[in-house]
Amino acid sequence: MAADNEPTPQNTSARFRAALEQARSDSGGDQEIVRTMAAEFFALERQNLRVHFEGRLEYARQVNEHRHAALRGLVEYGLQTLKWSFLLNAGAIAAVMAYVGAIISKSADPGTTKSYVHLILETWPFVVGCVSATLAGAAAFFNFSYAEGAIPSSELLHNFLAPHSTKWPLARLQKIDETPEDFSKRFVWKIDACRAVAICLGIGSAAFFALGVIMVMRAVLG
Repeated sequence: MAADNEPTPQNTSARFRAALEQARSDSGGDQEIVRTMAAEFFALERQNLRVHFEGRLEYARQVNEHRHAALRGLVEYGLQTLKWSFLLNAGAIAAVMAYVGAIISKSADPGTTKSYVHLILETWPFVVGCVSATLAGAAAFFNFSYAEGAIPSSELLHNFLAPHSTKWPLARLQKIDETPEDFSKRFVWKIDACRAVAICLGIGSAAFFALGVIMVMRAVLG
């Protein structure tokens, strides 16, 4: 519901009638004064409408800029984290395999390969870490996809800029007759769920790397 001081047609009409009656009363019915008052009133009203519109335009601009910067930062940090987590696990697998391969190539004993099978098997946490990083990337993709559907479209933001608009713009995938609470229960939880899955898998990838290091070191030293 619009505030009393917002420039809506109802408020403008009420204020104009009040100002007109006041001008007639103060001027004793002088039509020239009444016309001057009316011209000044509508000039002020146009100014108020412009200020109101520019305020909404600035709000929409700031929201879009903040959203763009936040999404860009989140994507960058997320990609870097997952990339390094994947590379750490994959690099650990490559290092262990290179270590085993170098020892086997220098040994003339055919049984050497079997003696290092247990060390190769201890690299399974690194494999799980690589898979976790990949799945975390997929969960992050769905998170951003759902988040995109939970914000207003460009068309709805354009309609929101209309001076007489009294409602906040609906989300892109929100139904017309759907309240924000109902939309949150139906859709927004998917964003939170995918983000939680991506975070858990990302942390899990790092945890499996640490576990793999411990297991390989025990196998080598033990």
